[in-house]
Amino acid sequence: MTRSLILFTAAAFAVATAQGATFNILNTFDGGQVPQPGWPGPNGPTIPTIANGVHALGVTFGYTQGGNPSNAALYGDVIDTATNVLSPLTDPVLDGPGDGILTLVFDTESTYLAFDIALFSQGVNSGGQVTINGNTQTFTTTAGFGTFGLFSMTSFLWTPASPFTHAVISFDSGTAQMFVIDNLGFDVDPPDALPNPEPASVVFMASGALLLGLLRRKRGVRA
Repeated sequence: MTRSLILFTAAAFAVATAQGATFNILNTFDGGQVPQPGWPGPNGPTIPTIANGVHALGVTFGYTQGGNPSNAALYGDVIDTATNVLSPLTDPVLDGPGDGILTLVFDTESTYLAFDIALFSQGVNSGGQVTINGNTQTFTTTAGFGTFGLFSMTSFLWTPASPFTHAVISFDSGTAQMFVIDNLGFDVDPPDALPNPEPASVVFMASGALLLGLLRRKRGVRA
C-alpha cells in the first residue's frame, strides 16, 4: 500500500510539473564555438560581437554605446571565471563595457527575467537598471568578489505585471567599467528542446508504472 501511494504521489507531481513548467536557460553564451588551442585567441574561432544583433536562445541581443551600435560587447567571451572565483558565473559569458546599453528582444513573450551579473567596479558597490514595458527595476551589486575583490556581484529576478518581449539593461557607468552576465532565465519554448508531455500522457505513463508495481508485488507474495 505504501509503495502504491508513493507511485501515485509521483504521478500527481509529474502532472503538476507538466502543466506549469517553464524553461530556464543556464550557462548558454557559447555562440556555438568549439574551444580550440589558444581560444579565444588568434588560433581559435572568432567570438561574435552583438552590435548588429546576435540571435540565439530565442533572443536577439544588441549593444550600443552613445546611442550607436558597438562591437565592444561579446557573446561567448572567456574571462577565466574559475580563476577569478566569480561563481555562479562560468565561462563562456556575455560581457562588455559598462558605459553601454544591452538590449534583449525575445522571440515570444516572457513573464520573468533573471540573470547573474558581475561588474568590474574596482572594489566598490555598483549596479544598474532593467527597463521592461516602460517600467524600471534597479539592482545593486555588492563588492568584494573576484581577484583582489575588484568585482561586485548580484543575482537579478523580476516578474513584471504583464508579459514582455523587450528588455533594456544599463549599468552605473560611474563605477561599472565592465559587465559580465551569465545564467540567463526567462520563459521560452526552444525549437530544439524536447516537448513537455501532455498531462494525459503523464498520467498514462504514471498509471502504467503503478500497475507494474502492483503486479510485481503480487508475484512476490505468491512466490
